[in-house]
Amino acid sequence: MTETPHSREWYAHLARELGGYRHPWRRVLDGPDPELSFDALLMEHLSPTSRVLEAGCGHGPDAARFGSRCARWAAYDRSPELLALARQNAPHAEFAEWDGKSEVPLALRGPFDLIVSRRGPTGVIDHLPAVAAPGAHFLYVGPTLDVPQVPQRLGRIGWDILGEWRASVRAWAPTWEDWQLRCEFMGEVARSEDWDAGATSRGLPYREERSVVLAGPP
Repeated sequence: MTETPHSREWYAHLARELGGYRHPWRRVLDGPDPELSFDALLMEHLSPTSRVLEAGCGHGPDAARFGSRCARWAAYDRSPELLALARQNAPHAEFAEWDGKSEVPLALRGPFDLIVSRRGPTGVIDHLPAVAAPGAHFLYVGPTLDVPQVPQRLGRIGWDILGEWRASVRAWAPTWEDWQLRCEFMGEVARSEDWDAGATSRGLPYREERSVVLAGPP
């Protein structure tokens, strides 16, 4: 892709070429997917009466998977191309276009019992006091072992971190092309000398890392 990673044009390209916000490279994991802890916590906090707000919903995979388990699933994204796919994939959910920076749109004002973000924007944390119901929880999973802006933002609004989980699993990019796609997606530089020095018959090993944070008001 020629677009700048994570630009509006880049997200539109993913929607058009991959049918959503998907990892474009092939990978093989040597252990459980490190996002499983996020899935387990999300399921634990869902009930038939739950009202959920999802930040950065992409093409709506979580809305499609979990939305029918709760009373309301509302979500937003800044990409109209991804939102169009989300509305097709999860017709039972509510979707709004928003960048998370301006005032909360009326359609997203809740209140919500659970606010979630799967590798999505952390800016939603600044709006938690405006959208959260009493006793609400915020659940986030990030793409590295440490996402410092999450505890920083939570501290600014006075919310407590109730739990933190970090997982790191060895993964393999089977081909140089897969490694290039992975680095491009992550905003990193793919260097051929790294591939030549580290690749085996399985490909190049790297780490799939995730940090999960569960937070709530004091």
